[in-house]
Amino acid sequence: MLGGSQGEIVANAMDCLIQFGEAFGAECLVDIQYCHYPAEMAIYEGSVEDLLVFAKSSPPVLVPTTTSTVCCDLQHPTVTGIPAELAKKQALVSSAYQKLGILETYTCTPQLNGFIPPFGSCISSVESSAIIYFNSVLGARTNRGGLFTRYSAITGKYPLMGYLLPRNRAGTHLVHLEEDSGFLESYLKWNIFGYLIGEKVGSEVPVIKGIHSARQEHLIGFGAGMATSGSVTLYHIEGVTPEAHSGMDSFMGKKPKESIVFDRSDFERIIQSFTTIKKEDDIDFVTLGCPHYNLEQLRYTASLLEGKKISSNRRVWICTSRMVRAMAEISGFVKTIEASGAKVIADTCPVESHMRKSTCRDYGLTVPNIRAMASDSIKMTRYVRDLIGCETALVSTERAIEIAIGDRLS
Repeated sequence: MLGGSQGEIVANAMDCLIQFGEAFGAECLVDIQYCHYPAEMAIYEGSVEDLLVFAKSSPPVLVPTTTSTVCCDLQHPTVTGIPAELAKKQALVSSAYQKLGILETYTCTPQLNGFIPPFGSCISSVESSAIIYFNSVLGARTNRGGLFTRYSAITGKYPLMGYLLPRNRAGTHLVHLEEDSGFLESYLKWNIFGYLIGEKVGSEVPVIKGIHSARQEHLIGFGAGMATSGSVTLYHIEGVTPEAHSGMDSFMGKKPKESIVFDRSDFERIIQSFTTIKKEDDIDFVTLGCPHYNLEQLRYTASLLEGKKISSNRRVWICTSRMVRAMAEISGFVKTIEASGAKVIADTCPVESHMRKSTCRDYGLTVPNIRAMASDSIKMTRYVRDLIGCETALVSTERAIEIAIGDRLS
């Protein structure tokens, strides 16, 4: 490949991967089994154009490759209110991905669509919440791939370094929750617990004790929280995740650098810090599904909204992947949700949409496009303040639905 037998594009990709590996002391390249690719977004100048040029000359990908989120729902572009010109530009990526053999998943949770790399397999991935899930819950091996995923996808290679090496997967910090594990009964609390851990450990590898079971959506929110406050890429939960079977084995014989304990007051502090909406302010936007909701979360949301109507002065987005939405349509959940006035949105989410401050200015839209948002996602409430510029309320899923149908925050 490096010698050019498969063309200039592949040779350049291999050269970049080799330089990348040499910079971090990698001894060799390894075969990867899967890629999760950074979908080029029309809200970034030159991003779509770059993909179109690349797709003209590049050979197809060599491994199964999925795509991350874009700036609109490509199947139903008018539903989010995106400017038509921007939606048309974003839609250009579809033919490019088809030529490259990249699967049009457009989601931050590809694991919900059946992309489950085997335990111990090497992969290359973008999207912090997907990366931490692949590493921690599935036991696959990936670093934060960034733009190098493009090179890995067309070569099937990645340098053997970072979290691909077993020795770098050892735990560094021991984490306890002072409350009984039953305290973590909600998606919101798992989000906050992850955020608290990320604040403390930064980019290292926490090991959590005292948790006996966890639902899939809770672990997705948990990892997203850690990757939001820190840059955690791998965690272990003793007796739950596959590299932490029992005792202290996830530390691989090393002593923890620190033992960290959290209690109820830590959770209350986070809720207060992420709830910037004053009592007299009226919330005009409610969003659920960051990371994208799974089928069970759509079922539960449908049960909360059944027979109810969204307030006329509020918009409600429930974000998921197009594959999960299709399953929810078959099960009748989408019909129930949308009968209330809420929208089930695929392919995107508010912080990746046209509602970003910079995009609103480019297209002559109101800034901020949202006045005040309520969400059950700590990742969403963290980023919308900077990217959209609105006030936020971090609330439970149930409380978000109550607000959506007309309750004030107070």
